[in-house]
Amino acid sequence: MANFAPTALQSATIRIDAAAGGAVTFAASELQRYLQRMTGVHVPIAHDGAPKTLVLGSATTMPAALQGTQSFVINPEPAGVTLRAGSSRALLSAVYALLERLGCRWSLHGLDEEIVPRLDASVQLDRIEQTPRFAVRGYASDIMTWHYTQPEHFHGRLDDDRSFIDWMGKSGANAFLYIRHPFDTQLTIPELIPDFQRRGIDLEYGGHVIPLLLPRELYREHPDYFPAAADGARTDLGNLCTSNAAALTTASANAVQYVRDYPEMRAVHIWGADLWHGGWCRCADCATLSVQDQSLRVCNSVAQGLDEAGVARPVCYLAYHDTIDAELSVHPDRNVVVEFAPRERCYGHAINDAACTTNQRYAAALQRYVELFDGRVRIFEYYGDAILYFGCAAPISDVIAADMDYYARLGVPGITLLQFGSYSLWAYPLNILTFATASRQAGVAADARRGYCERFGSRASAVADLFVALEDVMRSVTTYGDIRRPPRQLDEARRLLPRVEGALPCLARISECFSSFGDDTLLAQAALVRYTHGVLTGVRQHLHDTLAGHPRDAEARYTEALQVIEAVDRRFKGLWGSVDLPIMHRLFAAAAHAE
Repeated sequence: MANFAPTALQSATIRIDAAAGGAVTFAASELQRYLQRMTGVHVPIAHDGAPKTLVLGSATTMPAALQGTQSFVINPEPAGVTLRAGSSRALLSAVYALLERLGCRWSLHGLDEEIVPRLDASVQLDRIEQTPRFAVRGYASDIMTWHYTQPEHFHGRLDDDRSFIDWMGKSGANAFLYIRHPFDTQLTIPELIPDFQRRGIDLEYGGHVIPLLLPRELYREHPDYFPAAADGARTDLGNLCTSNAAALTTASANAVQYVRDYPEMRAVHIWGADLWHGGWCRCADCATLSVQDQSLRVCNSVAQGLDEAGVARPVCYLAYHDTIDAELSVHPDRNVVVEFAPRERCYGHAINDAACTTNQRYAAALQRYVELFDGRVRIFEYYGDAILYFGCAAPISDVIAADMDYYARLGVPGITLLQFGSYSLWAYPLNILTFATASRQAGVAADARRGYCERFGSRASAVADLFVALEDVMRSVTTYGDIRRPPRQLDEARRLLPRVEGALPCLARISECFSSFGDDTLLAQAALVRYTHGVLTGVRQHLHDTLAGHPRDAEARYTEALQVIEAVDRRFKGLWGSVDLPIMHRLFAAAAHAE
């Protein structure tokens, strides 16, 4: 332990490698900037240190070599403080960890809500060594939610994005995935690339792109490249014929071109069409393969093509919907990683909860994938998925903490959380904060809750209690998948209905309590809970109709719920709540009408 005296900064220097760039230079500038805010002292930066090392003061003793590129050490000494890391990104994490030890607190909701204390007295610093629990700690979003072809929406979102990227850097994230769909016209948001790169956050591209890797215009000349239905008829819908070598070669060549066009891409996500039945081929040759084997064939071909072209990257095979179970006979290429996306799991229980019959299937599938891929597994989780929760409040921090403990015990090296911009930060802050904390180190959900509620000052304890009550209520109704799609089976509907009916009066009370504080932020939280109450009122109507054998007619309830969100200020609900949530309501209404 050493004494860190603010007065010593007057003769200190921040020392970095002479050839440093990117995240190392940014780390030095961040340390300089925050120390000046805390003490009023401008500490100069000198380029005469060792690679991936940042020295504050005149420390001379270097810590032992680090194990792993994600690790860092903060070593306090009488003459200064040395920060050393296995990578540039980890060095930036070390800077933020030091600033946190000096009293700084970061905020999901931007720089204005950060806590940067005045540092007048000396601080005792312990040596800190940290290796994150997961090598990849990332977030993902559908690129269509940027509305990049609509300037009136797109440009207004970028400031929100930059604020989130800043928080990603401070909270230890190191990857971001843009998910592309076949109707999208781009893979990335170029305007944000510098914001990610200066923080050492890797960019990953792809998504549901197999239909794009085999251009549909080839169908006229090469229908045999495309999937066949059970009757043998070929169609340009869906993915491709995985028994056709030319089709695989074409898809692989186009993936290679993606990487050459976007060299910042650090992983390639090769997913099939986002359909319940996958859009896979049923020709005589493919029919002998599982859909999992067909998907893996494509990923293997892409991985081999990238390797042969000298641009090897991890290639992510998606375990999702009809590929969620590990029914594989094809062996994965060494560069193929399974991306396990258990969207239809139960979020009322931890994924390994032995008492949850729904999650038993997903835990077993995950364990089998860990075996088949020799541990090369990425988890794709839905803790911030505003479509799954249909925009409703759904704090599940205790479930997330238990999930993350389980994933870490399995030795899973990477995990990604799906989120929808500012809306998810507003509606699911405890989920995101718990994820961020638990992706770096073991901890309890209560820590994230307590830290988040500190922003409410004297009301912090009361607000935290309300979030606990809200989590208890919603845990009972987040057990069946999409909130807007309650079960149709009579037995399941009969079991769910009393839980929904029991939740409604509790939600009404929680909303009233949030409203009673009079704070703008808590009034917005009250509106979110009222919206949740409205949506579950529609779910209750839906369940009653199902059990009575009547046509389902809950649209009026959902419309009333949406009106609550429409009255919320955009600074809370963001672009997704302003534009996309109303679209989702219309899409779900059209689907219900078509049934």
